[in-house]
Amino acid sequence: MIGDGSAMYGIQALWSAAHLKLPLTYVIANNRSYRILKERLVSMRSTDRFTGMDIRDPEIDYTGLARSMGVKAQRVTDPEAIAPALREALQSGEPRLIEVMVADGFGS
Repeated sequence: MIGDGSAMYGIQALWSAAHLKLPLTYVIANNRSYRILKERLVSMRSTDRFTGMDIRDPEIDYTGLARSMGVKAQRVTDPEAIAPALREALQSGEPRLIEVMVADGFGS
């Protein structure tokens, strides 16, 4: 499991998983921002002025990105759908990606 911003540092691993047919399940929590950096600015610098920390224009479609690299993917927006999606992905025996949409925590 990884956040959407952090996932961008190694997204090419999806292609490797597909190429090697590895039974891996990637879970990306997508809050459309670098939330961890925002939280650090608030706690360490007492500022809520964020520059370049939103991933919204354009938003990244991680399911489409995964599919383009040969990995089956699905987006989950309902918390009740997370467990069934995980169960299906883990039982598939192939690389899968689950993109879980979450609130950004900063009101945007």
